Amino acid sequence: MSKKDNLQLWLLSTPKRLVVGMFLLAGAGIVLVLVTLFIVAPQIAAMPNRDPDETGSSQPTEKITSPLLVEVTGSNFRTNSTLRMAPAQSNPSDNPDSPSSQARTNEEPSENPDSRSATLNLDGVEDLKYPESFSNVSEVSARPTPSRALKQTSTPTRSAAANLKKETIESGDPVQFTGMQAFFKDLQTGNFGAMQRSCWLITPEVFTDRYTTPPAQKALLHALSQTPEVTDDGVSWKDSSVELRTSWSELADRYSCPTAIYGGKMDSVTPEDVSYLLARIMARSSYPFNGADTEENYPTLCEKWSPPPGITKYTPEASRKLRYDEEGRLDDDTFKALQDLRSESIHLYAVKNTYPMYIRAAHSQLEEPSAYFYRDKDGSLCLGSVVKSHE
Repeated sequence: MSKKDNLQLWLLSTPKRLVVGMFLLAGAGIVLVLVTLFIVAPQIAAMPNRDPDETGSSQPTEKITSPLLVEVTGSNFRTNSTLRMAPAQSNPSDNPDSPSSQARTNEEPSENPDSRSATLNLDGVEDLKYPESFSNVSEVSARPTPSRALKQTSTPTRSAAANLKKETIESGDPVQFTGMQAFFKDLQTGNFGAMQRSCWLITPEVFTDRYTTPPAQKALLHALSQTPEVTDDGVSWKDSSVELRTSWSELADRYSCPTAIYGGKMDSVTPEDVSYLLARIMARSSYPFNGADTEENYPTLCEKWSPPPGITKYTPEASRKLRYDEEGRLDDDTFKALQDLRSESIHLYAVKNTYPMYIRAAHSQLEEPSAYFYRDKDGSLCLGSVVKSHE
C-alpha cells in the first residue's frame, strides 16, 4: 500500500478515534468528580481545626485575625451516645432520631423488668455525716419550662417565695440519702418525667441521653448497686462504664441529681449547654424555670472573671464582668443581646480545646453579639461577660 493510500486510510479512521477518545476522557472526568465528592471532600471536612502549636510544625503561619483560636469540638452526648452501649434493638425507641425517643421523658412510668431486683448500695455510708453546712431552697411543685421567646418583665408572674421550701443542713448532721433514694426509685421504675422535672439544672438534651435511654438506665442502676466511695466532694458510685458523682449539697437536697460520667470523661460543652444557661438567666426576670432558680441559690455568673489575653486582645469588652442589678435583673441592652444571640445557631470558640477553658459563644468568630463563659474541669459552666453588637 502506497503512502498516499495509508494517509487516506488514517484520515478516514480519525473521526472514529476522536469520538472514542472523547468518550474515554469524559468517563475519566466523571470518575474524578465522583471520587472528589464522595471520598476526598468528606475526609477534608472531617479534619479538626488545630492550633499551630499542636501540629509540631515549625513553618511560619499567617497572622490569625479571628478573636479566638480554636472552635470547640470533640465527643459529646450525640457522638458518644449511650444508645451505642448496647446492640441495636427492633424497638423504635432505641433510635436516637426517633420521635418516641425524644419524647421519652414525657411518657408514663414504664418499669424495666431487669431493674426490679436492683437496690441502692449504701454499704459503709450508713453513719456518714455532712462535713459542712448547707442551706437548700427548692420549689415544692415543679413548673413547666418556658418557651424560647423570653421577654423581660418588671415583676414576676407570681410570687415564687410562697412555693419554696427551705432546709438547713448543719455540719455533723447525718446524711439520710433520701434524695438519692427518690432518684433511684424514679430511675428504677422509668419515671423519667419526674426525674427531669427535679433535675432541671441539667441540660435537657444531656439528660435525655445520659439518663433515660434503656442502656443508660441499665448502666446507672448497675453502678448504683456497687459499693459507694466517699470523697472530699461527696459520694460516688461507679462500675466499668459509668460513674455517678453526688456532691454534698445534692445529698442534702430532697431530690439528688448525680452527675453521670461515661467512660471516665465529662461531656464536652455544647451550644445547647450554653443556650440553656442563657435561657435560665433570661427567664428569671419573668417566668423562671424553677421558683428556686435565683443567683443566691444557683449562681450563673462567674464569681471572678479574668479572661486570658487570647480573648481580650481582640475583644477588650469581654473583660467587663457581667452583673445583675439590685433586683437580680439584667439591663435591657444586655437582655436584648442575649435574645439576639439565641435567635440563631451558636458556635463556640476557645483559646484551647481542653478543660478548664474560657469560651466565646457567637454566631461566628468575628460577629457580635457574643457571650463569654468559663467551663471548669468538673463540667460547671458560668457566664462572665456579654459583648453587644457594634452599631
